[in-house]
Amino acid sequence: MSVRKAEGRVHRPRSAPARGTVGALAVTGPPLLLGTVAAAVVLHVFADARWSVLAPVLAALLAAALGLGARAARRAAERALRPVADAEAQMAEILEAADASRRVRVPPTGDAADRLAARINGVLDRLERSGRQRRAFIADASHELRTPLTGLRTRIELALAAPGDADLPETLDGALRDVERLHRIVDDLLALARLDAGEEPAREPVDLGALVESELAVRTAPVPLNAKVETGVIVEGNPIRLGRLLVNLLANAERHAVGLIEVEVRRDGAEAVLEVRDDGPGIPPADRDRVFERFTRLDSARSRVDGGTGLGLAVARATAVSHGGRLYAADTGRDTGREARGARFVLRLPLLQGPDGRDG
Repeated sequence: MSVRKAEGRVHRPRSAPARGTVGALAVTGPPLLLGTVAAAVVLHVFADARWSVLAPVLAALLAAALGLGARAARRAAERALRPVADAEAQMAEILEAADASRRVRVPPTGDAADRLAARINGVLDRLERSGRQRRAFIADASHELRTPLTGLRTRIELALAAPGDADLPETLDGALRDVERLHRIVDDLLALARLDAGEEPAREPVDLGALVESELAVRTAPVPLNAKVETGVIVEGNPIRLGRLLVNLLANAERHAVGLIEVEVRRDGAEAVLEVRDDGPGIPPADRDRVFERFTRLDSARSRVDGGTGLGLAVARATAVSHGGRLYAADTGRDTGREARGARFVLRLPLLQGPDGRDG
């Protein structure tokens, strides 16, 4: 190897006494200026030295930054989830106390936690309302059952107290009426329980017109009854439940009619329509939804004396809904000069479509 000074002279290396071989270095390529080599070596050495010193420092700084970031992220997540944890704890207390009247505090954050708390309170609102309705239903059912039971017990006690004075046929006739009333109440309660439980009995094509005609053929109405029935109006449903719906509507009309009951079955577009009308005292527009509530009686004309249980219309509407239809009270169209009289109940059910897309 030869090294050229900056002035251009070339120096040959001299041999030095060997003190041991450390290693071999091979250098190839064009001759280099000594100053350039020295500068490059010095810079490289300093670069290695700086990196060897800075690398641990940078690694430590990076680790610290990552640690601080993780702690900050964890604290931010804890702050964000604190309302959720609070709502969970409050909900656990409410469930343990079985008190649906209590509510979860809604944080004024306007975020997802706020919306979650509001939804929980919405569920609690529905649970509280359902609980009130259930308690009222149990109280009403107990009261309804107590009335015929009390009458039945009184008749039996009087007959036993004075067996010679009692008119046995009259006593038995009164007892039979009380038993029949108990039977109707229990039947309606069982029907509502099954409907509330979502039980789905077997369904089949039902000719609504034929169902009405068969019921009217075996029924003796207390007033004249006019029927306008279109046959071949086919719906899909359970004939027993639909028959009970019809019986409840007819029984309601018979209790309140003054001189006429009208029954009509027809098609209306894609729906089958059943109407039952009477010329009784009628239903005020404000009460047309309330009459379908359980144990509802609007006035003395719709009292226990007439044999109603206060459940018939509730069962009828629940049956209509379970068949994908609707039952409602509507205007009668009879105008006496002051106000429309009588009640008009309208049942609408989907017509059954045949394989060719036609009705039936």
